[in-house]
Amino acid sequence: MPHTIQTPSAYATEYDAIVETVQRYIEGGRAGKSELMRPGFLADATIVGYVGGTLLSGPIQQLYDWIDGNGPAPHIEPRFTSIDIRDSIAVVRLEVERWSGELAGSEIHMSDAFTLLKTEDGWRIAHKIFHWHSQ
Repeated sequence: MPHTIQTPSAYATEYDAIVETVQRYIEGGRAGKSELMRPGFLADATIVGYVGGTLLSGPIQQLYDWIDGNGPAPHIEPRFTSIDIRDSIAVVRLEVERWSGELAGSEIHMSDAFTLLKTEDGWRIAHKIFHWHSQ
């Protein structure tokens, strides 16, 4: 995609589309159903981060397996802390408090950063890097 200078309204449209993509991740986590978040990710997306002292790294399927195994986390409180858009790429920072569920336990805080790519099908998450805050 060529470099373009966006008007404020074009920027707002891209911003809203990016929020909508990341919202799929949030809704999947809230419901405990990875099929809700899958459309927001590229097929070959990756994940990396520490859960306690254990490094999790590799295909995004690991996230899907965790979400499905964890079950619903109906009281999560997500907060977008930044969205940086540069033409066909974006970086989103998300803080999510009150993760709960079978695997998470209760009241877990997660810091996420996502890289996104604008594709012919819209914005898709290419990578999730995270920090699982200890209680």
